[in-house]
Amino acid sequence: MGTVSKGLTLLFLLTQTCIAQWFWQNPFPQGNDLSSVCSTDSNTAWMVGHYGTILKTTDGGNNWIFQNSGTTLWLNSVYFIDSNIGWVVGSYGIISKTSDSGNNWIVQVSGTTNSLSSVFFTNLNTGWAVGSYGTILKTTDGGNNWIHQISGTTSELTSVYFANSNTGWAVGALGKILKTTDGGNNWITQTSGTSNQLNSVYSADSTTGWIVGNSGIILSTTDGGNNWTPQNSGTFTNFNSVYFTDALTGFTVAYSTILKTTDGGIIWTAQS
Repeated sequence: MGTVSKGLTLLFLLTQTCIAQWFWQNPFPQGNDLSSVCSTDSNTAWMVGHYGTILKTTDGGNNWIFQNSGTTLWLNSVYFIDSNIGWVVGSYGIISKTSDSGNNWIVQVSGTTNSLSSVFFTNLNTGWAVGSYGTILKTTDGGNNWIHQISGTTSELTSVYFANSNTGWAVGALGKILKTTDGGNNWITQTSGTSNQLNSVYSADSTTGWIVGNSGIILSTTDGGNNWTPQNSGTFTNFNSVYFTDALTGFTVAYSTILKTTDGGIIWTAQS
């Protein structure tokens, strides 16, 4: 009986040791897919992704710490209006807000179970979220209430961006481009010239903007989207995101490609 007892004790200790000793080593601090990043200054940023992952840095990305999102749903987009107040959106219509820099995230009632792909705010109160089946939601009270807007499409919408509180664009599957000039009360389809999926839109102002998408597509406009002109990316990769620091300097990224322009997109150059 003594041998059996010792054997059971050893098995228990080994089991406890095996359960307790596994931690993420590489990549650190986690290995879930990441979908979106937002920064409020050169040191402070957030990233979100699979299984409710939210990471924050306060030292320019040298270190990333976990924040408790309170969910295991896939988070697709994050947007902070300042260093304290931000929102995340994701699958099954989840929208969460923080007012304390991400220390606490509170779920808001979106009124939909459709997946949400992108969120954008123009001030502390006014924002939009877009997603599957042509979903467009708007809030005018910081997300306490989200109102459905009529998009006029059932195509998936992947990205939303507003130049100001009235003028904005939403883009998505099948080359869909929607524009509003009245805060989303009315959305008008613009001609993209492509049937490929569009993944990201950015506008420098109410007339100048860029869109990127699958098969190396980069589109630009200088007349508010009345005309979208293809730019030469030099690749057929699927671009996921585009961002400009001013009207001339911008970047677009794919899974293994980074392009930069310093002339508004006339020439795009690969980055290492």
